[in-house]
Amino acid sequence: MKPWIYPAGIAGVVGVAVLATSLTGAVTAPPEQLRESTTRVSVVCPAFSSAATRIRVAAQSANEKVRTAKLSTPQKATDTEGLAVVADPGEPVRVSVGRSQLFGATTSASAPGGPGRGLSLASCLAPAATFWFSGVDITEAAQSDLVLVNLDSTDAVVDLVAYGTGGRLSAPRGLTVKGNSSSSVALGAIPRHPDPITLKVSTSQGRVAAFVRQLTWQGNTPLSAEWVPAGIGPATDQVLPGIPAGKGKRVLLVTNPGELTADVNIDVLGPSGRSQLANAARVQVPPGVTLPVDLAPGLGGQAAAVQVTSSLPVAAGLSADNGQVPAKYDTVVDGPAPAVPADALWPVALGAQTAGTLQLVNPTNADVVVNVSLTAGAKGAPQTTAVTVTASSTAQVALPKADAVTIRIQTDATAVRAAVLATATLGMVKGTAVLDLVANESRAHRAQVVFNPHLG
Repeated sequence: MKPWIYPAGIAGVVGVAVLATSLTGAVTAPPEQLRESTTRVSVVCPAFSSAATRIRVAAQSANEKVRTAKLSTPQKATDTEGLAVVADPGEPVRVSVGRSQLFGATTSASAPGGPGRGLSLASCLAPAATFWFSGVDITEAAQSDLVLVNLDSTDAVVDLVAYGTGGRLSAPRGLTVKGNSSSSVALGAIPRHPDPITLKVSTSQGRVAAFVRQLTWQGNTPLSAEWVPAGIGPATDQVLPGIPAGKGKRVLLVTNPGELTADVNIDVLGPSGRSQLANAARVQVPPGVTLPVDLAPGLGGQAAAVQVTSSLPVAAGLSADNGQVPAKYDTVVDGPAPAVPADALWPVALGAQTAGTLQLVNPTNADVVVNVSLTAGAKGAPQTTAVTVTASSTAQVALPKADAVTIRIQTDATAVRAAVLATATLGMVKGTAVLDLVANESRAHRAQVVFNPHLG
């Protein structure tokens, strides 16, 4: 049996209560009408307590101060002009800005050893009613936890649906998350499965911000830790940017949540243009099934993106690793991203020893121009470059090495995707991570945000 280790400061929602709700369901009241703030919006940045893991939340607003506060102490908020970096907060962090302001927030975690071993990046998320996670590891070698954060004063009720290679799996339902709190659900409550699964998280009452943190083990020795990105949900046309270069596993996961078989086309977008996989350009995905597709032979070790088009809406994700021996091993989970808006920014606390690359993806049949501004640190001057991304291809821009870098993208194009690919040597570990760039303000404005008197 695998030891299950929980970071301090996160409450577990496991055991008999979880299993009981998964078997019997829960009777819930009709969804309440929540009072929306007319002045500010908030996102949640994942974080946890760990003596061995370096965790940093980076947040920035383009036009005003950004407000940060730990989840448990919203009254102790800090307003920062420009770039704010919260080091080792020990718990989720709330980032708040004025409504309609341009802002971004991300979390990074790195460790040379211990349960948090490796390099990982995560987007901060606004509360919502539904999240999709593809690439969730529930094998015997894994420890995966779903972290649910409720920013509202009223309780939220959460249901899980799991899709495996053989169809739907039993998963907990009726999980209650108290107002202004976070809960951790051990996904060991779902039957063990040999392949990565897709998890749908939805609320029947209230809203939450949801995150999946998973650890990979070899016996009692931790190998890697990763956040699974929240995908865009089932769609008939989606792009997964940020497939890292190098050897190792590259498995595309396609999930069909519908009731009919989906015909799926898979195109690789690389520096030289569009191509198809020799043995997996077209696949059929039965209803209720997650189908793994091996991309590694067709990628040839190059950094790339994948475009997935289908006859019916499907969810997608990518499970990957760095192909190293156990002492140097690290994993990556990637997901689909929506197009970047006309103007958006992302601060990322990679660390000065981490090599970062911005990947731009153009899935259209016409060349596009993207203006990229990179700012190193809190006091750096923006360096702007106009990057032409040719039709059906990718382009890369090296990031400056700094403790934190702010990326601002401006473009008239309407279909460009972007991701950060990062590598770092952490002791013996060859850390690798991917962050899909999804505009925080667009996520926050789509969500209903509840007024908090401590945050304005």
